[in-house]
Amino acid sequence: MTEIRHPRLEEFELLMRFLERAFGHSKAFFQRAYPHLYLPTEEAMSWAYIIEEHGEIVSHVGVYPIEAITAGVRCSVGGIGAVSTSAKTRGKGYMTVLLRHAINEMRRIGYPISWLGGDRQRYNSFGWELASPLYDLQFSRRSLAWYGIEPVQIEEVLPEEALPVVEKFQSYQPCHTIRPDLARQIQIMDKRFWIFDDGYAILAGQERRELRILELVSVSGNELGVIRALLDWNFGDRANWGHSMWDSERTSRLMHCASYWSGGSSAMYRINDLAQVLTAARSVLNARAQSLRDFSVAIGVQEHDRTTVTTVQVVGGEVHIESGRHAASYVELPIVEATRLILGGPSIAAQANLPQPLLALLPVPCYVLPLDHV
Repeated sequence: MTEIRHPRLEEFELLMRFLERAFGHSKAFFQRAYPHLYLPTEEAMSWAYIIEEHGEIVSHVGVYPIEAITAGVRCSVGGIGAVSTSAKTRGKGYMTVLLRHAINEMRRIGYPISWLGGDRQRYNSFGWELASPLYDLQFSRRSLAWYGIEPVQIEEVLPEEALPVVEKFQSYQPCHTIRPDLARQIQIMDKRFWIFDDGYAILAGQERRELRILELVSVSGNELGVIRALLDWNFGDRANWGHSMWDSERTSRLMHCASYWSGGSSAMYRINDLAQVLTAARSVLNARAQSLRDFSVAIGVQEHDRTTVTTVQVVGGEVHIESGRHAASYVELPIVEATRLILGGPSIAAQANLPQPLLALLPVPCYVLPLDHV
């Protein structure tokens, strides 16, 4: 039997040294890169799961809390990070044991969805899949000048100076996050902050010619004027800004000024509890169901050790979600295909066997902002 446990508080420094060595990072990298996650506190230690050999930490998976609000749907997301095994113990299956343990823990804690940034081939076997489509918009000096976009007045500030402005305006985004430790979170290394009359902008890195916008909020809707000002400030040529498919209103307003755009996925997601996911999105699903005919279908989600079934019914324009099989119509999906179906992704093999009204209800909004990546 392989024992899995949380690190003890007095093992904090040992854990940091292990992670730094496993990833080849510099000392104190994780505290600087994620100051709100890697803390010598009991709560932070409860997010870490480790395996040890002969009293030495040899494998780790972090499960970090993310409370995402996407197009009005609030969902608790388990963010998977710092997945690592020491070089000398690789090949023993520790990572498989830890990731499967983490999945069970997320169900126990109440994270119906999980987020992960990583290699698709590696994590597909555990149920994570690229989902929640993203549009990457690129703006150039030329494209903004073409439409006569004038810069607004902006000011670059330190993270602690930006704190009250970010606190005030962050929830104006259609996709935002509840950030209980924002004062530490905005200290994430290599992020730059600008403020202006009705919002803020956060950029990643020190690149001057090609800016990468992480967040930009303008309550008046003058995001283009802010982008023009950021380019002027940095003597930049282009700015790239990723937009979730659920940030549709802003995307439609900004698209005409984009010099280029491309599509992709924001990251990898996993459905841990389908019934909870659909229940969290009930208000959105009910709005979509108003014009749909009545139907019912039971959806089985296959995982490595179980198949869980959720029944979806629409009766009189109202959606009903229930755990278990309570419908004659039944379809069974591998976890990866279920994630694509529910959270948005390429078509799945079983799509032709699903009731068309069910497809009209989906996908469910869920998006984790870049500043909240773990």
